[in-house]
This record gives sequence, C-alpha cells and structure tokens, in this order.
Amino acid sequence: MAAEGTGRRKAQTLLGVAILLVLVVLGGMLWSSRSTDDLLPQIIEKLPENVDLGLERVHYSQNENGKRSWVLDADRAEYQRKDEELALTGVELTFFNAGEFGELKLNADHGVLRQKQKLIDLQGNVRIVTATGDRFWCEILRYDFSRRLVSTDSWVRLQGRQLELTGTGMLLDLAQGKMQVLNDVHALINERSVKGEPR
Repeated sequence: MAAEGTGRRKAQTLLGVAILLVLVVLGGMLWSSRSTDDLLPQIIEKLPENVDLGLERVHYSQNENGKRSWVLDADRAEYQRKDEELALTGVELTFFNAGEFGELKLNADHGVLRQKQKLIDLQGNVRIVTATGDRFWCEILRYDFSRRLVSTDSWVRLQGRQLELTGTGMLLDLAQGKMQVLNDVHALINERSVKGEPR
C-alpha cells in the first residue's frame, strides 16, 4: 500500500515536471521568436482539433463533505476548452459507500466528464460490479454526481447470486443503494441460491 502511494506521488511529480518543461519550452519559443503571430498558429496547428491538452493515465478524485466519494481513472483524457469537457478513453469509476451495494466499480470504453453540469456520460461495454458480486451491463450510462444518480435509457442486464434480470432503462440511486429497472423487465430467480425455499 505504501509502495503504491509512493509510486503515485512519483507519477504526479513527473507529470508536474513534464508540464513545467512544456511550458518552459513553449515560453522559450515564444520569447525567441520575433513574431509571435507566425509561431502561435504553428503550435495550435499541431494540436488535435478542439483539444487543448491531452494526458495519459489520468486519476481524478471527488470528495464530498470531507470524504472521498468517487475516483475516476482513465487511460487517456483530452481536455476540450471550448466545451469545458474532458473526453476519456478506457474509463474506470470507483464509488465508495453506495448504500447496500457497498463499493461499486464501473468500467467503460469511452466517457465525457462535464464538470459544469456535474455529469459523466459513458458508452461502450459499460460494466458495473458491486461489492456484493452483482454485475450490470449496458451500452450507455450517465452519472449525475450532484444527485449521486446513475441512469440509462438503454437495454440493461443484471446478474446476481439469486437473480438474472434484463430490461430497458435503469435508475441506480447510490445515496440510498437502490436500483430500479424501468421497462420490459424479464427476471429469472435462481431457487438454489434462495436456500431451496419454495416460492
């Protein structure tokens, strides 16, 4: 655990040094150039369209009321200043204290963090695993971190110890630890997991 913390601190220090070096190099280029009008378009042209900053291996932590509420990790993030959004690739979200679900992990291929709206939109192989071993799958998902509410309008599948369930649309209230599948619900109860009691 201590080694992991030390490694994380080293990574953060290296990231800070890398950003500082980039700023120094850009500053030096601008200072040495007699006409900044000629140099700035060259620098901007080299950036991907609408991207102001691209980072590898991003770690973002959200605290609420002095306690860690959730952590976001991504393989890559691109900050788009125009929309004030962070486009993410290879996303993992870890939620703490999600009611009866305990700790909850969510993975997706892609996502967008919209800080102003306090939303994270995820898509592509969205998977949720709870501390109790329940698993969810869907294609798109939204997390509203002002309300601690996970939702989707898409098809969803749940597999638990006692229940397999499919449906369309889902609300997952992390504050209360409650889940609701909204439409076209089909459920299969595993009677062996319910200690063989007749229903």
